[in-house]
Amino acid sequence: MKFNDIIKEVGRGKDGATDLTEETAFQLYSAMLDGQVPELELGALLVAFRIKGESEAEMQGFYRAMQSRVGRLQAPAGKPLPVVLPTYNGARRQGNLTPLLALLLQKLGVPVVVQGVRADPKRVTSAEVFGHLGIAASNAMADAQQRLDAGEVVFLPIDVFSPGLDALLNLRWRLGVRNSTHTLAKLADPFDNRSVRVVSVSHPEYMGRMAAFFRDTQANALLLRGTEGEVYANPKRCPQMTWFAAGQAHVLAEAEEGVIAAVPQLPEEMDALVTAQWIQRALAGEVPVPGPILTQLACCLLAAGAATDMTAALALVAHH
Repeated sequence: MKFNDIIKEVGRGKDGATDLTEETAFQLYSAMLDGQVPELELGALLVAFRIKGESEAEMQGFYRAMQSRVGRLQAPAGKPLPVVLPTYNGARRQGNLTPLLALLLQKLGVPVVVQGVRADPKRVTSAEVFGHLGIAASNAMADAQQRLDAGEVVFLPIDVFSPGLDALLNLRWRLGVRNSTHTLAKLADPFDNRSVRVVSVSHPEYMGRMAAFFRDTQANALLLRGTEGEVYANPKRCPQMTWFAAGQAHVLAEAEEGVIAAVPQLPEEMDALVTAQWIQRALAGEVPVPGPILTQLACCLLAAGAATDMTAALALVAHH
C-alpha cells in the first residue's frame, strides 16, 4: 500500500479529509496490526484518524481486520451465551466495579470473559482488582478456554488476545492521545458474535455511531454509557441500556433523571485492594449491590438467553 497517498486522503483535517472505502480500510488496518506500516507513517495515520474520526465504512473495515487477528474461544455447551466485558479505562476517582459485574454473572451461571489491559500508569485497572480477588490473568488462549470450561471468570489480557492490538494501544503513551484502536478493542470478540458484548461509551455522540455499528453488523450487544469509561453501570444513576439482538435495538432500561434519591454505599477509595474487599463484601451480602448494577445484570441475563424477559431476569437477580 502507498501509505503517503492514504495520509493525503485522511490527513486534511476534520472538514477536508476524505473517507476510505471499507476494503481500503481493511487492508490498511491489517497492515497496522501486522506491523507493516513504517513508524513515521503509522503515527501520522493514527493522529489523522483521531482528528477526522472514523466513518461507518472505515469502522467496518477496521473491525473485519481486527476480528481476523484475535484469539478464539469456544462457548461452553449447554450454557447461556458468554458475556464479554471489555476493560480498557480503569478507575480514576472511584472503585472499579467491572469485576463485580463479572462475578455476579458467574454466580448466576453465565460464562464471562473480561478482556482488556493489565495495567495503566494513571488508573486502577480491573486486572489489579482481579489480582486481589485471586483471579489471575490467562497467559495463553488455551488457559482461557480451560478456565471458561470450568465455569471460572476469565481475564484475558489484550497482549494475549491480540498482540497487534496491544502494540497499537501502547502507542498512546508515545503519541499523547488515544487512537482508533481504543474504540475497536472494546468491540473485539473471541466468540465471533456468538456472545453478548457489553460495550460502553463515554461521550454521547458515540452512542449513535455504536448503535449504527451494531445494527450494521447484526451484533448481539448491550450498549450503555459507562462509568469513567468502564463497562459497568453508574452505581449512582442508572443509564439507558439498549440490547441489540442480531442488530435489532431494544431499550431494556431507561436513564434515571432528576435528583438521586439515595447515594449507594461504595468503596471508600479507588485503591485496588479496598475495591476488591468491598466486592467480596457485596458478593457475601454484607453490603448491597447498587441498583443500577443489578439492573445491568438483569439486562445481561436477558441478552444471554438466561431469562425470557426482563421480569424473569429481574426475578433471577432478586433471588440470588
